[in-house]
Parts: sequence; structure tokens; C-alpha cells
Amino acid sequence: MSSFSGFSVFVINLNMADFLMGVYISIIGAADERYRGRYLYCDDTWKSSVTCKVSGFLSLLSSEVSALLIWLITLDRFIVIHFPFSTLRFQRTSATMACSVTWLVGWFLALVPLLPMTSHWEFYSQSGICIPLPVTRQEFKGKVYSFSVLIVLNFALFLFISVGQALIFWSIQRSALKANTTKMSRDMTIAGRLISVAVTDFLCWFPIGICGMLALKGTPIPREVSVALAVFVLPLNSAVNPFMYTFNTLAEKRRKMNEDRLVKWLESHVDLIMT
Repeated sequence: MSSFSGFSVFVINLNMADFLMGVYISIIGAADERYRGRYLYCDDTWKSSVTCKVSGFLSLLSSEVSALLIWLITLDRFIVIHFPFSTLRFQRTSATMACSVTWLVGWFLALVPLLPMTSHWEFYSQSGICIPLPVTRQEFKGKVYSFSVLIVLNFALFLFISVGQALIFWSIQRSALKANTTKMSRDMTIAGRLISVAVTDFLCWFPIGICGMLALKGTPIPREVSVALAVFVLPLNSAVNPFMYTFNTLAEKRRKMNEDRLVKWLESHVDLIMT
């Protein structure tokens, strides 16, 4: 049970990061409703507002923390499955420390465009959706930073996660004959869930990465594409992760409780059954 304490901390923090993306979407939705029919006259006012900067900050913070936490979850499961008898584990304390560092890194990445030395970028004021995805040929101050974080860093994290998934399944296959059925079933459930996370991560960042590379080479990308990527594709992981972690975890706990009740019932009636 102790091996799951660190995992639970990671999942809780992942849900918190995904919640921030929901806040971002809500702010953008509220702004759309407020300025509907007259946005042309309020474009500069909205993009230079504190609300726009805060929403952009939350979006970048959420996406980076979420990607880093998925990488940590993959690392945690790889250690547990590949080294089942090792004492090296993410316990609750160490997992909390790792999550704290992750949040600090996310805050730093999202805060850099707001620092005094980078304030001339007007980073979060580049577009009406308050997050400047580097998927257009249009040059803007801070585009190199945006490309480095949203394309390069996230692509590197995706590669690490993919390699981790492959190693996890390889470890499960290698120990299939040695492990008991219950443990194998549990490991396969978690590994399958991580594969689903990797797939949604790929579906989220692959089109953004492709558009970013095309834009870097000078290929024109329609403005509607960048808006769709920011509003629909970017929050994809945040929308799917709660279903894959929270609901499945609750289902597993409910199944475990039912199994424990059955065992207790059998133990309490074993004498009656024997007689």
C-alpha cells in the first residue's frame, strides 16, 4: 500500500494543475461572452488587461506542471514495476517534495514573461486568447521563449514519457511469469492508464509541434488554427486526465473494498461452512 502513497500525491497535484486549465477556459469563455459583438473595439483593452495576463499565466502554468507531473508519474511507476524489491520509492514525503519542485518550475516558466526585464515582450498580450502559441509566421518578442517551452520542452517530456511507457511494459512482460496474478493485474491496469495518458499527450502536443515547426520554416498557418489549438487542443489533457485517474482510482478503491468485505464475510462464516 505504501508504494501507492507517492502515486496518490502525484495524482492529486495533477488534478490541481488540470483545474487551473479549467479556470483559464472559464475566463476566456466569460470574456468572449462579455465582448461578443464589440470585440473589435475592445481588442487592445482586453489583451492589455490584468485578467488576460492572469489567464495566460494560468494556462502556461497548468500545461507545464501537468506535463512534468505525468513524467513524474511515469518515473514512479517504472521504479515500482522495474525494481519491485528495491527500497527506492516515491513515498508521500518525497513525492510532495517532487511536486513542490514541479510547481516551482511551472511558476518560474509562466512568470518569466511577466518579469521587469521581459515586460517589453507583452507576452500574454499577443493574442485574444492570452497565450502566444508559436504556430504562426508572425514574429513577436518572446517567440523564441514560447517555442522553447511549448514546443521543445514539451516534446522532450513526451519522448521521456514514451520511453518510460515502453520500459514499463517491457518490465511487466519480463516479470510476467514471476509475479502473482493480483499484482500483475494491478500493474497492467496502471500501465494501461499511463499509455492512455501518453496517447492524449501525443494528440495534444503533436499538432502544436507540427504547426510550430511549419511556422518556423515559413509555412503560413491560418489564424483559426492557432485559436483552435489553444482553445480546444491545448486543454485536451486537462479534460481527459480526471477521467483516467480520479474516476478509475475511485473504481479501484470500491472494488478493493468489495473484495475486503467478501474476504471478511468468508472468514466470519468459515466455521459454519466447515461444519
